[in-house]
Amino acid sequence: MMQYNVLCLLVIMFGSFFTSNISYADNKQDLQNIRQSIQEQEKKLAQQSKQRIKLISILEKQETSIANLLDSLEKSEKVLGALADEITKLNLDIDKLKQKQAEQQEILAKQLENAFKLGKTSNMELIFSANESQRNERIITYYRYINQERQDRINELKQIHAEMDQKKASLEEKRKQQKSLQDKQKVKRDNLIVNQKERQETIVELDKSMQLNQQKLDVLKENEIKLQAQIEEAEANNKRIAEAEAKQAEQIRARQQNYNYNPTKDEKSLMARVSGIGKPTNTFSWPVSGTVLHRFGEPLQGELKWKGLVIKAKEGSKVRAIAGGRVILASWLQGYGFIVALEHGKGDMTLYGYNQRVLVNVGDKIEAGQQIALVGTSGGQGVAALYFEIRRDGRALDPSVWLKK
Repeated sequence: MMQYNVLCLLVIMFGSFFTSNISYADNKQDLQNIRQSIQEQEKKLAQQSKQRIKLISILEKQETSIANLLDSLEKSEKVLGALADEITKLNLDIDKLKQKQAEQQEILAKQLENAFKLGKTSNMELIFSANESQRNERIITYYRYINQERQDRINELKQIHAEMDQKKASLEEKRKQQKSLQDKQKVKRDNLIVNQKERQETIVELDKSMQLNQQKLDVLKENEIKLQAQIEEAEANNKRIAEAEAKQAEQIRARQQNYNYNPTKDEKSLMARVSGIGKPTNTFSWPVSGTVLHRFGEPLQGELKWKGLVIKAKEGSKVRAIAGGRVILASWLQGYGFIVALEHGKGDMTLYGYNQRVLVNVGDKIEAGQQIALVGTSGGQGVAALYFEIRRDGRALDPSVWLKK
């Protein structure tokens, strides 16, 4: 019995030993599998990140190409409009010349007819006239006047012919220019369609690379960091000019107070540019007319919130500066597309993003209400809208309290 018990104990001990070893081996294998999965996942994420960076670069090029094509098309449309006006005017001029030609030809025909009749009568009178010498002199003088008048009419007709030929040649040249430009317009529009299609494909690929909420959140954080970095760099580059203008404005104000000085138009504009946007009293006009899609402070993704307004508007609508300022940033930026940043002095700044095109350059002096961009979908947006921010000392504030209700 005792031997049986010992045997049983040994079996239990050895069984426990083998079980323990098997469990340890399984755990070790599981750990190796987990580590391998982590490495594979990290590798996959790195590849996705690399692919996303490449796609963002492609998107920037595509949207820049679209903006350039739209700008070129707009300029060509203006040229075509001017050519159409010139062609219309040339046709009217030619019609007037034809009418004038017909009138001159009719007058000349009557002159020739009258001269013929007069010639026949005058010959008989010359033969039977008693006062032949005197009569002859009058007739010769009269003929001289008639011939001169006829010659003038002939010369005028020649001039009309020459002018008409010139107008017709100009008309033909304008029509050739028009046809050539229209052909180029068609090529540009075809290229635009191709670019827009490729852009949409790029956006789809970007969305695929950010399927998880955490990935989207990380991208949005990255976009915000890049925007902040761009603003800080722009402010640093603009600092010397901003300080100089602020000093000039103070000097003008001092002259106003001490000498009742009346500032010039440029000086008033300068003071407006560096005086900030003041207190939020709902007095500024909206940068664009439209419907608010997202308001300041609304949830964006995860813990992130909207730092400005997203205003839905018709693509190509004019974007206007809400106040006078200086352009410190005008470029394409990841997540925001074509963006314009205006510095208004006293730490105030306005930002206008998602634009189809930017119409100003860094360093430009901007008046309140001036057109600075066109509403678009750049930055990979799906809906035409304007992204609008107000910042004071680097901190985003609710823009709606500055804008008219």
